[in-house]
Amino acid sequence: MPKRILTTFLTVFMILALALPAMAYRPQDVATNHWALRYISPLLDDSVMYVYEDGNFYPSQEITRGEFAYSLARALELQPSMISEMSDISNHHARGYISVLVQEGIITGYEDNTFRPYNKITRAEIITMLGRSLSLDDREKGMKLNENYYSDLNQDHWAANLISLSSRLGLVDGYPDGTFKPNNHITRAESAKLLEELRNLTIIEGEINETYPISRMLRVNANGRSENFRVNSNSLIGRNNRFVNLDEMLISDKAYMILNDSNEVIYLKSYGLVTQEDIAQEASDLTNNILGADELISIVEGDWESVTPRIEQEVITSLIDQGLTMNEIQALMDRDWEHLEESGRERLIETISMVTDMPKDLIVAIYNRDWDAARDVAQNTAITRLLTEVMLSSSWLS
Repeated sequence: MPKRILTTFLTVFMILALALPAMAYRPQDVATNHWALRYISPLLDDSVMYVYEDGNFYPSQEITRGEFAYSLARALELQPSMISEMSDISNHHARGYISVLVQEGIITGYEDNTFRPYNKITRAEIITMLGRSLSLDDREKGMKLNENYYSDLNQDHWAANLISLSSRLGLVDGYPDGTFKPNNHITRAESAKLLEELRNLTIIEGEINETYPISRMLRVNANGRSENFRVNSNSLIGRNNRFVNLDEMLISDKAYMILNDSNEVIYLKSYGLVTQEDIAQEASDLTNNILGADELISIVEGDWESVTPRIEQEVITSLIDQGLTMNEIQALMDRDWEHLEESGRERLIETISMVTDMPKDLIVAIYNRDWDAARDVAQNTAITRLLTEVMLSSSWLS
């Protein structure tokens, strides 16, 4: 009889043990009502973050670059690498994880080939690492936000675009006073929140089969099967080098999507056939957005009334300074080439180039509606400027 009771007890105990959810780990120094406990516990359970030898997590302690690199690599399920390009990590416990992040292009270190793993990580540095983990800096998968989200962060800051994109995706918030404070350090509790929110995102790549703008849905062929995805109403949507609406996506475009924990698309970037609008946007970028893409197309069509009056006036003033009469200027503006010598056409092209800082070859190609040539000039000029910027820059750090 006692043996039967013991057997019954053990059976019931095992059933209950399997039925009850496992208790999430809570470090001894993190209170049950701590705001970050719901982020810290799953990261500890999955060995993404760790407690110290004394059993404490130290949620208010500022996290170091080495500690965060360790946790980020484990959150991304990357395997450590023993091949290192950094000169100061050989004795650091996270050297394998730092090395694999370098290989993945997620961290680049400093100009002197160091990583400085014991330095406290800044808000700008941590968002840069997270943004690169999501390929937000990739030429095809990334987007460029030409707006300032925070009062203390302008477009010249080396991490401005990744900070803006991460803010739009809800990964990071600024302070109540409208600032971001990019050089502030970040605590272990704050980093736990960022890492857990990163783990809640899903990346899907595929090919667009169809879009349904009214329903805010699109069908993508990914991993060998076609599936419908709902696009969040606040989603960032881009195609090639432009922000677009869902109905401007083209079938067979390559698609890069980021989904939230509700399986809604919050970031959609497609890339494919280059269109006239893409070239106009590229040309607009080369003028530092003095002229918008729509304005450039208007100039090509001779519709100066749709162009910013200030730009038109600058061109007219420049032509007057060069000795042209108003009749000649009007003929130039109207593209009345029959009443002008060839030099008049060249004069207008040179003037527009001087006013907008746009290459003459690009203006000629646009005027001739030679979109293949325009694309080649725009791309080559953009690449040249990018290389120059990289060579002259001294702050491309993470």
